[in-house]
Amino acid sequence: MSISFLEETLTLASQELLNRFNHSLSIDVKSDFSIVTDADLASEKIILERIHKYFPKDKIFSEESGMSAKRQEGDYYWIVDPLDGTTNYSRSYPFFCVSIARAKVVSGIFEPILGGVINPIGSKMYIAEKGGGAFCNGKKMDISGPAPEFNKSYLCTGFYYNRGKELEEDIIRFSKVAACCQPIRRDGAAALDLALTAEGIFDGFWEKGLKPWDIAAGCLLVTESGGVVRSYESGDYHVEQQGIISGRESTVRRIAELIL
Repeated sequence: MSISFLEETLTLASQELLNRFNHSLSIDVKSDFSIVTDADLASEKIILERIHKYFPKDKIFSEESGMSAKRQEGDYYWIVDPLDGTTNYSRSYPFFCVSIARAKVVSGIFEPILGGVINPIGSKMYIAEKGGGAFCNGKKMDISGPAPEFNKSYLCTGFYYNRGKELEEDIIRFSKVAACCQPIRRDGAAALDLALTAEGIFDGFWEKGLKPWDIAAGCLLVTESGGVVRSYESGDYHVEQQGIISGRESTVRRIAELIL
């Protein structure tokens, strides 16, 4: 039931975003300088109403609505980004997505067990279940094979909405990687970047400053497709750590050598 529920929910939220795309939007600026639109809220409403209906005992951790209740061991949470890439969406730039993950609280940490990302423009749906693999439109994804030479890798990153010293550090990291591998993209929707990494389009992705709703589904997609995910701090990773490096194993190792 969980996978079919996730697929249906992603489809409905995606359709809502497509219906509003290229139309006039109500836009507000949040405290972290990111923006929220009425499209974000409309997509979120669809998602949360379906969770409340079909999983009434589960809790919510959503970008726009926050956390519905204090976490307790063994609780299940739906970690939701109803529109990742809002700035792109608001400017009619066709790179955005919906990201939804179901996670269990294990030792106080959110552990994603189910995740999905949908690209409304590209008509691609990515689904992963812990221990069950990762799929794009029903086709199994596998990035466990050898990576290209690093100077031939196709990479992706982001700077979030950083300012001052944090932005300077991001630019320094970018420069170090770009000196060794020039094909780097900054598309502005981390959940979709991770999905594309899981698909093998990107060989690696890194970014600091992301939130659980940006990466919970995407990290599961990468690991279930045979890739690796690590934090800036260590080889381990959970969705509330700062700084993520993900992708093919050797690519992640090389990025880490350059930026850490």
